Amino acid sequence: MSSNANTIDLYAQLPKNVKSKSGAPTDVPMDPATGKFTPAFIERVIDTEKSDVNANVAYSDRVKGRMLLLTNPFKDKTSKLDKIGDAGIGKKSGRKKITAKEKRQLKIYDIPKEARRYELFLPLHRLWTKYISSLFGDRDIASQLADAKQQQQALGRLIKADLHGAKLSVERSKCPNFVGISGIVAQETKNAFKLITPDDRLVVVPKTRCVFALELSSDSQCLIYGDQFMYRASERAAKKFKPKPTVDL
Repeated sequence: MSSNANTIDLYAQLPKNVKSKSGAPTDVPMDPATGKFTPAFIERVIDTEKSDVNANVAYSDRVKGRMLLLTNPFKDKTSKLDKIGDAGIGKKSGRKKITAKEKRQLKIYDIPKEARRYELFLPLHRLWTKYISSLFGDRDIASQLADAKQQQQALGRLIKADLHGAKLSVERSKCPNFVGISGIVAQETKNAFKLITPDDRLVVVPKTRCVFALELSSDSQCLIYGDQFMYRASERAAKKFKPKPTVDL
């Protein structure tokens, strides 16, 4: 192969006119003590016995005339905080979760008025029916609850089951206004059930002092005492329950 006379050496030093256009300031004042310390430090760091690198060459090629960032850049703490959503909540650095108060301000768990329709939650109820059937092993739920041998195990599954999508109706309550309310569970909190009624209303029913009828299938239902369900759905699924006496209303 013939060598090209105009071959460019990729490892050659940059011309002075290119270095002058690099944008790096060249008139930075230097402390005389720093000017003496840096070359001496390079000589101490480089082990001439184990390395072929010349300390003077390394200093002139890689250190001299360059700006080296020795510390992290300063962050201005007075700048405006990032905002989350329309509520304008300040986002603090280093915090990954928002508080319950901020969640209420952002209305994360609020169901929009246009979504409070009973027919929209019917697919969720059908999905819950399949879920509860598979939870009991695709066997008759009423017979398992009536059988003394299987009752304890069946109740343990039922009390830990997720009720989002189930049909609930208030059988008894200290407040007579809640008696007779029925609907599909749209949300469950620690202290209340949020039901979507057949007339497209969102009703919040407290768990305390209420007895609910839970529809397990078309021909079976069971009563649950709200005072014993005073947990969040996620907490109830992982909690170990002990038998407690129930005081009827």
